[in-house]
Amino acid sequence: MSNVNPFKQPGQWYRGNTHSHSTESDGRLPIADRFAAYREAGYDFLVLTDHRKVNDTSNYSEDGFLAISGSEVHPNNPYGGDTYHIVAINIHERINCAELHPNAVIAEIKRQGGEAVLCHPYWCGHTLLDYLPLRDYFALEVYNDTCMGIGKGFSESAWDDLLDRGGPVFGIAADDAHGTEHDCFHGWVMVKAPELTTDAIMDAFRTGAFYSTLGPEITDLTLVEDADQKKRVTVQCSPAQSIVFKGQRSRGRRIVAPEGELLTEAEYEVPSGTKYTRVEITDEAGKKAWSNPFFF
Repeated sequence: MSNVNPFKQPGQWYRGNTHSHSTESDGRLPIADRFAAYREAGYDFLVLTDHRKVNDTSNYSEDGFLAISGSEVHPNNPYGGDTYHIVAINIHERINCAELHPNAVIAEIKRQGGEAVLCHPYWCGHTLLDYLPLRDYFALEVYNDTCMGIGKGFSESAWDDLLDRGGPVFGIAADDAHGTEHDCFHGWVMVKAPELTTDAIMDAFRTGAFYSTLGPEITDLTLVEDADQKKRVTVQCSPAQSIVFKGQRSRGRRIVAPEGELLTEAEYEVPSGTKYTRVEITDEAGKKAWSNPFFF
């Protein structure tokens, strides 16, 4: 996996949701209405991911809005846990998961030009036992809004477990929209790309040129290595109650704003031997934003 710092890349920011459903599976809106709702809410793109099927989205893109086809697929889990939930972004043919090992399902997603996301680990009850045998997914849902219905929308621990023990993986915040209000427009990705096309968005996903948020903005993120080979990560953001730099196991630092104040920047000197560092922003309302990790 290669990764870039989106804040240092040319292009512009596009807001998108990678996980949504229509009445073609268990959503409450027809396809046209689902796309229209996100377009009218100010999103630049939406991936439609109905369960176990792929819908034709070619008629729903228009100037300033991109409709991307996809699917939520469910291969059997041979490792003891519940069935996998995997979002396939940018596929065009249905995958018969019943006949395939989960790694073969991910391989088929990639053969079609797509990318795989591990969905809502906390809600699924999945652990490293379920995820370490898998290969070639590019991201995990660090937040899933519909799973907040049972209080299991945040999967930060699962993300860090994989970063610690598995390898590089990006984090995505998604709505998993089924309804019309409670699980819509609450978690999204901000993608840095040169243009609003499927190819450009997919290239940005593959290189980690995005961050995830429930509202707070990350305005700049920088990794600097000085003459003594010491690494420092600096971040600038919208007003925040806390800024956290996270690394494997005991590595990291949490910076909290003094009472009555808010933070808009912070710096962290990365300890020697650190495997990765990622940034979490939390605002006054408790809403979060997540950078993708710097991998060392």
